[in-house]
Amino acid sequence: MQTPPSIAEVVVNNELLGFHLDDGRFISVPIAFYPTLALATPEERGRFEISGSSVYWPDLDADIGADGLLAGAREHHFYARKAVERALRQGRLPRTALEENDAPAPQEA
Repeated sequence: MQTPPSIAEVVVNNELLGFHLDDGRFISVPIAFYPTLALATPEERGRFEISGSSVYWPDLDADIGADGLLAGAREHHFYARKAVERALRQGRLPRTALEENDAPAPQEA
């Protein structure tokens, strides 16, 4: 099994999450793939620790690895919901945000 590449630098903003890897590649996904980061403040997104092939955001208790980005993985819905609930508590989303996401899907005829 191949060792995941180490992360040399992190780019995170309102548009994307990207990792510059030590092998010269740059990989990125839309920030929307990770609601915990998308709903965080710029300051929270800016405080992270690189540890080999993963990045940890202590303020958000979020850990994202290079393998996940390489695979195009999205944040698990459990953690995405926690991010929405956190943003609601902090007043950064309208109270109806969870209701809209919890609404049943329309039935097809």
